[in-house]
Amino acid sequence: MTARADERTGYSEASRLERVAFWSPLPGTSELSTSAKALIRNSDIDIRQDRLESALDSTLALIAEEPEFIPGFIRTAELLIATRRRDHARRMLRTLRNRQSTIESSDFDLELSKIQAHVDPGIEVIKRFAEQLLEDSQSKDVTPYVPAAINRLVTANRTDEANTLATQWVDRFSGSPLALTYLVWACLASGDSTSALQTIRHFRDEHDADRVWPENIVVSALTAIASPDLEPKWMAAGPVCAGLRNRSLDYRRVTEVLEFLVPAFETPQRALLLAGLIALNAGDRSEAQAIFQTTPAETPVENFLRNVGLERSIGADEDQRSRMAALREIWQSFEDPQVAALSESSEIFDPPATRSHTGIAIARMLQDEEAYSDALQMLDDVVNAGMRDPEVLRLRAELMARAGSRNDALTALDQLSRQQEEKRKYSDAIDTLQSMVKLVPGNVQIRNRIVDNCLKVGRFEEAINQLVMQGRLLHKAGKVQQAETPVHRAIEIATMTSDWENMKKLHRLLISFAPEDTRLRHSAVTTYVQHGHTQEAINQLREIVRIARKQNDMDEAIAASHQMLALDPNDPSIYHQLGELLVSIQEYNQADRVYRRLANLVPDDHAVKAKRSAIAALTRSRQSSHNQ
Repeated sequence: MTARADERTGYSEASRLERVAFWSPLPGTSELSTSAKALIRNSDIDIRQDRLESALDSTLALIAEEPEFIPGFIRTAELLIATRRRDHARRMLRTLRNRQSTIESSDFDLELSKIQAHVDPGIEVIKRFAEQLLEDSQSKDVTPYVPAAINRLVTANRTDEANTLATQWVDRFSGSPLALTYLVWACLASGDSTSALQTIRHFRDEHDADRVWPENIVVSALTAIASPDLEPKWMAAGPVCAGLRNRSLDYRRVTEVLEFLVPAFETPQRALLLAGLIALNAGDRSEAQAIFQTTPAETPVENFLRNVGLERSIGADEDQRSRMAALREIWQSFEDPQVAALSESSEIFDPPATRSHTGIAIARMLQDEEAYSDALQMLDDVVNAGMRDPEVLRLRAELMARAGSRNDALTALDQLSRQQEEKRKYSDAIDTLQSMVKLVPGNVQIRNRIVDNCLKVGRFEEAINQLVMQGRLLHKAGKVQQAETPVHRAIEIATMTSDWENMKKLHRLLISFAPEDTRLRHSAVTTYVQHGHTQEAINQLREIVRIARKQNDMDEAIAASHQMLALDPNDPSIYHQLGELLVSIQEYNQADRVYRRLANLVPDDHAVKAKRSAIAALTRSRQSSHNQ
């Protein structure tokens, strides 16, 4: 069988003799009648579609029509086995052996041995047939026969023979993951974990196994974990857990491999613990929780893994008392050197179950219970243990503030943020400054430092949000003029990054600070024009005209109308607006020129003609008044 076909075969199912490797295609069909060939074709189709009873009917008809065609009898025997008629198959086998002896032929020895393995599945019969298959260079269908033979030999404690047969299988089908898995299993069953690991390494080197068959990672991990003599064995679980989290390993397949290799584990608890880790990292939290709650641990490392798994599988809204108890036990387990090494270097958990992470988790739970002094004491223990992780220091400062020492907390955070800035760890500095802002939300200077650091690492959206918050805080405090400055800076950042949506929002915010201030609207117009958003600019200019007229500032209104015409010289409404404004300040000549241009634009507009006539009358009336 090819390696690709092996991959579709379940490990624990591979040795089941209920599965028949059908002989296909049948040999020697060229001399058969047309009707016999049709029966063979029908049988092949039915077998592929798992219609075995129908296939059996076709082969019975075939041997009735062609009683000398031995492959037809062999196919019939195969179907009798597949349909659970072993006694009929046994009688058919006797007939075939008698037939073969009369013609003194050995052409069908392998196929007859296969039938013998099904109807008389003794260990020697299966072993002999498995050896025949591996010796025959033409044979491809080795499952379920070779796995069945290895299984029987291991069960009978004949592990040396099982290893020999499995090694022959791997040598013959060197790219078969199924063969590798059975060889590893046989090695583990005989207590030879070193050979198992060497086999896996060889497979990796020869076949690019990480790409072709990722489950080899699982097998190698299980080999190490099942071994009684390899330490630190649990490190090997890391790649399996990471593979399950990133979906490069299939949860069902990993579980299948584990179930297959479980009998080789030194203790059932170890296998169960690994099953829990697999479930947790595959996202099956309920299964993981059930395993961790009922599985005892035998070593400090296993106790650590069990408690971390239990804590991670308990939801935020579930039994928090159990979660806290697990965290406390995890904290105590760090006294063991192997636990400390595993927690720092393994990929088993994400995030890693380090001392600082555990201390933070305990402190946060205590914080939720408003036990601030206890939480602070926990973080002091973390810091005293040499864990000066920035998250620890930030949470510690937050708890100091909750305990009434806000100034001390701010001082500690300020010192930390400046150290981070000096080391150019700007992202860390931002997080620290954010913690400071939580303590003093109205501090504009701290927000300015956040903005500066955000710009250094390209976090433009966050910088804009901080500047907006500054503007809102200053405006709320009644400092309207000062509130404009941070928003203008935010507009500059949005302009630099061509963030049009933010530019619009920021100008709207700026205008909301002083809706009747035309200066702010002119600023928006300039931005809109520069970026080609003409209609938005015109909309703001209309508002400027409205405000200017309300404030009786006709010069402003007329200037804005001229800007509108420059942006859209084909909009009649703008001409009407400008003409009316000029008439209102008795600039009749200019108004007439505006309406003349409008008349050229809309020659059939009678209102334009009427307005020009009215302007002419007003002009004559004013001249007459001057003459008098």
